[in-house]
Amino acid sequence: MAGTDDREGIEAEYVLETPVVCPHCKAETTSLQVVRMLRTRVNFTSTLPRRGVALVCPACGAVISAELGSI
Repeated sequence: MAGTDDREGIEAEYVLETPVVCPHCKAETTSLQVVRMLRTRVNFTSTLPRRGVALVCPACGAVISAELGSI
């Protein structure tokens, strides 16, 4: 999924108010992409949600630590 031309699996894109540097590839970016996570198998009764999202760097595709939501 690395690179901005590979859009498969991208659910959304968020624009950042100020540029940030990716801690993985060191590229400066003004946006983050959102990919959906779906739980496919669990060997125990799980209280975790069945679905979630991960934010990724548009340059290298690495997962970035961030939060979606409002305070």
